[in-house]
Amino acid sequence: MQTRLLVAVRDFDSLVGGAEKSLTTLILGIESLNPELKINIFQSSDRIPDESLFHNSSIEFIKFNLNIEDLYSGLSWKFRNRKSGRPMKFFRRIHLKKKNRLFSVCLNKHFSKLIKKSRQNNEKLLGVTQLDWSAGASSSFIEHGIPYVVFVRDEVCFQYPELFRRCLEKAESVLVAGTGLATQIREKFNTKSISIVHLPINFDEIYPKNQIQDKLDQANKYRLENKLTNPRIAIVGMVPEKGFKFYNNELIPKMNIIWPEATVHIYGGGPLSQELSKHSNTFDEGYLRLEEIFPFCDIHLFRLELVGTWGRVINEAGYFFKPTISNDIGSQPEAVGEGGIIMPISASAEEWIEAMKEIYSNLKSYGNSAHQNISIVDKNNSIQEFFTVIDGVFND
Repeated sequence: MQTRLLVAVRDFDSLVGGAEKSLTTLILGIESLNPELKINIFQSSDRIPDESLFHNSSIEFIKFNLNIEDLYSGLSWKFRNRKSGRPMKFFRRIHLKKKNRLFSVCLNKHFSKLIKKSRQNNEKLLGVTQLDWSAGASSSFIEHGIPYVVFVRDEVCFQYPELFRRCLEKAESVLVAGTGLATQIREKFNTKSISIVHLPINFDEIYPKNQIQDKLDQANKYRLENKLTNPRIAIVGMVPEKGFKFYNNELIPKMNIIWPEATVHIYGGGPLSQELSKHSNTFDEGYLRLEEIFPFCDIHLFRLELVGTWGRVINEAGYFFKPTISNDIGSQPEAVGEGGIIMPISASAEEWIEAMKEIYSNLKSYGNSAHQNISIVDKNNSIQEFFTVIDGVFND
């Protein structure tokens, strides 16, 4: 019997974020493992695609003239929280409901034809979806009796459970990057099954492996020549509001007293980064490429408050032999492994600082362990994990 994947998402070929990059890598990997598998992508036409990835692919794209943003998403950003930068939930909820409904309407027109065609050709169908438009995609899958799997790659289903509960609970399997996040989902949703599919990171695309040591040597030389040999802590990505309070009121002021030679460097921009840079030991570095961040720092700091989706940046730091200090929410203990220290969510600022001092005193050992742990997100292993999941659903 022939098989066909129906991938229904807001973005696929535009690679706007890590989740889109991960899904594209997995789908192309599955196609290479099973060239006879037919794949249809249903998505918005609103973004410019990165067509170079699909020159040797037989994937068929069906794009809808469906704008990604609208009045309500604009209002959610206009009235966003000025401290955190997060969109206003009231308007974003309206935006998500509207876009998921419109996406479902578009999908229904195509799915009706596909169902007839699949019966004629004796094809098995399987849906795949993720992120903001997964509620609309799953609604169409359910209506047409198409089994599907859904990736959870961000917080949206936890922020709006009333919109995404049916999507997760009707899926044949919910796919997550680690067991910690799987536990959080089980506590919130009554799912049929949860499967682990690690993030597929192609590290050579970040920076050539055979050039890393040269880059590290250059960075060390630069730091020596410019008297930047003090302990340097990197925070990569926009600072969340609750994280800001801990950094601003607890960690950074106490670090200035307990570990005054250490400095904090924030990469990614945003109003909270600017606010934190008012501390004398903290610097807002804006946006830089990873090879301009990690070789010039000593420790990567990654602290979550609510949902523990896999911290991809933890393993990106490990690629450059940089250890991470994080907390025990969701999948972070797996992402860090032996390449750093995991703190209890209740740990005090003083305890975080002492843990960072411990890492700093054993940088080489922790850094080597961090680099070894990147194998857990090896691209080929992740593709095989995904293949095992969809093969199991197809043959159930």
